[in-house]
Amino acid sequence: MIPEFRYAGLAKKHEYRLDFMIINPYTMDKMGFELSPWSTHGYLKKIGGLTQKTINEMAKDNFAKEMKKHRAYFKEHGVFCLIMTDDVLSNTKKLFDDEFLPILQPEKPTVQLSFSIIEEFLK
Repeated sequence: MIPEFRYAGLAKKHEYRLDFMIINPYTMDKMGFELSPWSTHGYLKKIGGLTQKTINEMAKDNFAKEMKKHRAYFKEHGVFCLIMTDDVLSNTKKLFDDEFLPILQPEKPTVQLSFSIIEEFLK
């Protein structure tokens, strides 16, 4: 499990960053985890005096921008990312046990023996 995973390494400016990346050592499959509480990923500032319609548009734009980044990340790096929102983040023990732990304990995949190899061996 790698925290603060950045494909650009330690470059100061980065477009993609995951809160956590888990890489299966047997298959090299990658799973990203993004912790997205409302306070950092959805909160709207300076809404006093705005209409509900304008506030909804701002929220829609924020959401669209975040999802565009996630789609781009998947397309560029082939990493599926689970997004954890406030309700899931309220119980971090359950989050770890239900989401992280199963991925951190991968089973070593079995390798199917090729029948052509057996036939060659028996010749």
